[in-house]
Amino acid sequence: MNVRKLNKKRLILTLVIALAIIGALGLTLHLVEKHFEKDEQFGDTGDWGKQGTENHFLTIGENDYYYTDNLDTYLLIGTDGSGELAKAGEKKGSNGDLADFLLLAVINRTQETYGFLQLDRNTMTDVTVLDKDGKEQGTYPEQVCTAHWYGVDESQRNKNTVDAVSYIFGGLPIQGYYKLNMEDIGAVNHAVGGVVVDIDTDMTKVDPDFQKGASVLLTDAQAEKFVRARMNVGDGTNAARMKRQREYMQKVYNLTMSQIRENPEYMQELYEELEGKVDSELPGNEVSKIANQLTQFRSCGILTFDGKTKTADTFDDGKKHEEFYMSESSAVETLGKVMNIAPAEELGEE
Repeated sequence: MNVRKLNKKRLILTLVIALAIIGALGLTLHLVEKHFEKDEQFGDTGDWGKQGTENHFLTIGENDYYYTDNLDTYLLIGTDGSGELAKAGEKKGSNGDLADFLLLAVINRTQETYGFLQLDRNTMTDVTVLDKDGKEQGTYPEQVCTAHWYGVDESQRNKNTVDAVSYIFGGLPIQGYYKLNMEDIGAVNHAVGGVVVDIDTDMTKVDPDFQKGASVLLTDAQAEKFVRARMNVGDGTNAARMKRQREYMQKVYNLTMSQIRENPEYMQELYEELEGKVDSELPGNEVSKIANQLTQFRSCGILTFDGKTKTADTFDDGKKHEEFYMSESSAVETLGKVMNIAPAEELGEE
């Protein structure tokens, strides 16, 4: 087989596998780190074990909630070593990159729905700080993205990030994670043949083609700029960048899922052809099963959270950094779009 053609199929297969498993919506190319063990979950698992009819509890803010839905959850971690926060991490003696992009996929097998929760990387939460030997030094309030700073290797950094995200949602178990470097966005763009995006603000400082009001078929280099740029774009906030990321993700997702719908055997055929040549430990039949769920289940879309953003000298480095404080009511309301969630006190009223 032509090497170039094989590489393109490999790119598409890896992308589709990520879409099928965690709803990465086109932002993953290389499954650099993956944890997918059915007997192990991250977060405060407690007595969560069996799901379906039992009550499972979350503590969000000062209140307890419960749900009974049968869920599968997967976290996509997009890392980036650039920016002021990364430099702040270096001053603290941390070796990891920031978890600059965080997307939690929730597949609800009880309701036959799925949704994607996009987290602001500046969301404040308790982050476990690890020393250079990987030993816990306690938890401290920091942006969730900094959890990936800490650890002796990528595996520990990824798990620390998953724990931080789980904590935000009151101990919600997360079955698996995928980690990628945001520099791989260009390769994803190449795999799907380019994505057309609408430029809603002047981004010509990033790329001369990014004029306000233009529709641009992104080149691979432009795709990376479009989803990563923050400084010198609009108000320079992470919230504005997240909006662009959602637009790009949705369009890549639509392109990929249309291929799956046109050919039900698409994933299985590619998997068998490239088995052993891609970075995936999942059996082909399981990949196809999850892909089938996504084609038949109802999508709840890409969901975000409300809250308040302020700036503070979080890291004593003399610079102001964004801190996002997620609203408890928004957290519960948004989770309610992907699962049946209710105050735990209601259990006593039955």
